[in-house]
Amino acid sequence: MRTGVVFAALLLSACGASEPAGDHSHAADKLIEQAKSPEERKELTRVRDDVDAAARARLRELDAEIARLEKENAALRK
Repeated sequence: MRTGVVFAALLLSACGASEPAGDHSHAADKLIEQAKSPEERKELTRVRDDVDAAARARLRELDAEIARLEKENAALRK
């Protein structure tokens, strides 16, 4: 379980990095490669994918908020 926590922290620290659309974050690739068993590799990959999905969802929320604030700002300037 400790590995999962370290892995999640590593991925979260990389969430702000620009990545190609549809690709996974590469911050955890070495950790996944070093997994001691196929089961551990599968679990680490799942955690990476879950964190990536959460980060993408949060970025969509932030993008929508930025668009809303830009519209609001433009309306206030009129």
